[in-house]
Amino acid sequence: METFDRYIGLKIDGRYEITELIGVGGMANVYKGIDIMESRTVAVKILKSEFSENEEFVRRFRNESKAIAVLSHPNIVKIYDVGYENSMQYIVMEYIDGITLKEYIEQQGMLKWRDCVHFTIQILRALQLAHDRGIVHRDIKPQNVMLLSDGSIKVMDFGIARFSREVENTDSEKTMGSVHYVSPEQAAGKMTDERSDIYSVGVMMYEMLTGRKPFNGDTPVAVALKHMNDQPVPPTELVSSIYPGLEEIILHAMEKEPSKRYQSASGMIRDIEAFKQDQSVTFGYFDSDSGYSHDGRETNPTKEKLAAAISAIKPKPKEKKPKKEKEIPSRREVVLTSGPEYYIEDEDDEDEIEVRHNYALPILAAVTVTVIIVATLFVANVILSAFKTTASSNNDYEMPNLVGLSFYDARSKYPDIQLVATEEYNNEYPAGQIIYQEKGEGRIVKIGDSIKVTVSKGVRMVTIPGLKNYHVSSASVALEQQNLSYIPVMMDSDEIAADFVIGTDPAEGTQVEEGTTVRLFVSLGPTTEDTIVPYVVGKDVVTARNEITDAYLQYKIQYEASDEERDIVIGQNIEGGSSVSRDTTITIYVSDGSGEIEEVPDDIIVDPNIPDFYDPTDPEDWYIPPQNPNEPEFNEPETNTQGDGSVKKLTLLIDIPSSAANTYLITVCRSDDNYDLLVPQFNLNGPSWAGQSYALELEGSGTVQIDVLARCNGLQMRFATYTLNFEDGTYVTDDYSASALRSLDTFSMW
Repeated sequence: METFDRYIGLKIDGRYEITELIGVGGMANVYKGIDIMESRTVAVKILKSEFSENEEFVRRFRNESKAIAVLSHPNIVKIYDVGYENSMQYIVMEYIDGITLKEYIEQQGMLKWRDCVHFTIQILRALQLAHDRGIVHRDIKPQNVMLLSDGSIKVMDFGIARFSREVENTDSEKTMGSVHYVSPEQAAGKMTDERSDIYSVGVMMYEMLTGRKPFNGDTPVAVALKHMNDQPVPPTELVSSIYPGLEEIILHAMEKEPSKRYQSASGMIRDIEAFKQDQSVTFGYFDSDSGYSHDGRETNPTKEKLAAAISAIKPKPKEKKPKKEKEIPSRREVVLTSGPEYYIEDEDDEDEIEVRHNYALPILAAVTVTVIIVATLFVANVILSAFKTTASSNNDYEMPNLVGLSFYDARSKYPDIQLVATEEYNNEYPAGQIIYQEKGEGRIVKIGDSIKVTVSKGVRMVTIPGLKNYHVSSASVALEQQNLSYIPVMMDSDEIAADFVIGTDPAEGTQVEEGTTVRLFVSLGPTTEDTIVPYVVGKDVVTARNEITDAYLQYKIQYEASDEERDIVIGQNIEGGSSVSRDTTITIYVSDGSGEIEEVPDDIIVDPNIPDFYDPTDPEDWYIPPQNPNEPEFNEPETNTQGDGSVKKLTLLIDIPSSAANTYLITVCRSDDNYDLLVPQFNLNGPSWAGQSYALELEGSGTVQIDVLARCNGLQMRFATYTLNFEDGTYVTDDYSASALRSLDTFSMW
């Protein structure tokens, strides 16, 4: 029986529609969803409701988004958005259509060495970027690695990742991670760093090549202890075909002591690349210090070191000394480098010790006791005075509560107290109010005493720094230095390189309160989306060239003999309205004005809907695209003669939605049955005008209701309706639908 899931069908932030559950984790579930605004499939990770009130789980959940936010790499899952809505914490991520590396290992049993190193290098490259950003993953395992159909790898689940500059908080936090892949220092609850991830990668390589984990046990504790104390069985004893050099790489990555492992992901990559070039290569990592002999037999360096240490602390035979040279026996401390501290006492206590009388010691002791008594009485008097709450003379004054009062009000209200103020920023008290007083309420002070108070400077205001063209890691540091939080928003950009900042919200130079969350717009690089070819026949060459470049296309100009006016476009090699890849070159054929007419080139596409007598320079022949049967035919623009008959001008501002992504044919006509055009139809390049207002100069008289229609790829929708008052030059917006253009864009992609 299916279990009802309250998130299925939910639309988060009015944008992310949840469609199905695709993964269940310990503290969060992962859903497949649709980003309606970007028309793409996403993965939405939602913290389980039972953990949403737990500060530790919320911190770990947010730490994941914080970790991934500063990482942009082909081998790391992307994060698009993070948010909090109705007690629900969520992260919107890249949707990965693939299987986990764990599932692939289970399917294959054992992997070929080429597959193993291919996957490992990608994992190490992802970790190298994370380590360079100061992030330790701490839970590297096959379950957290996604394998795509093309063989590429995506590392995910930074839920327990830690920034290396942070101090670890609790012992439980130190030991988190999957026990079969955890490093010895992590299992022991010690400090972890980049080398802990290296150990986990070594364990994964071991499993990929042998089909089994290096350590197993009946309980997680048993497995953790083996990571800490036992040496793994060399891989060649399980699979004899494994190359010695590859075995060296694995065992070097799995050294117990972090200082003996690879010190960076790049170092491990370097050895793997060397092995790929020459499978006979060896690296000489097997020696007595590493716990392995050159023939691969395991030694036990821990026992050897312990035995050596114990033998080193055995007491030496006593030597006979003359009695006059005897000294009071001292305690010797011996510390084992890898164990508890041991203390060995000399056994000369039974010998007689000569004691000499010294009368200076009793005198010195008596003086010391006297000084202590006097000091104690003085300190007690000071303490009692500080906590005195009863007036003993007319000069005494009972301290009032000043916290929350304006400094100037307090000074005028209590003139007998001399207030000495210092200032500091404070988020709770407005500027000018007292937030701390040296003497508490009810204490007794002398009239005229100076009392120190701290006065609030209000909330600290900071300026949003200019971060455009900064790398995202540098931008995040700049914001943190200003005590500002940030949420990265990834978006395409044709001008800004990938991983560099496009801008911020609030904008650069804005004054905001300390702690404000800033939206950091980060470039994904040039967009890969298609664009619409504009129809430029009949336009002058300059206009045509600008419209083509505005559509993110290249152009090539070819002059042809024609009786058209010089520099007028007479043809184009790709039909207007066609969808093509960005940067496609459009050839436009331009009249040379010679008056001669040559045969039309074969690659010119002539629109069959344009009549032979069509003249693009003649308003009488203005081309109106064919309408659907159920759509009206538009009449040519004509002068409005309503009202007093005088023609007046009016400027109409049409707001273009920021999501506009295509070139649209715009029709402005009356709303009555005649559908008279107020201006000739024109093309509007959506990306150029997105988020701006397009100004139309209209002429007419009286009051007129008009419709603004948008057409794209054969589809037409009403975009807005206005009532124009030409008499006073004003207009009213009767209806406006930003979703109309989005709908046209969606259908255009189909």
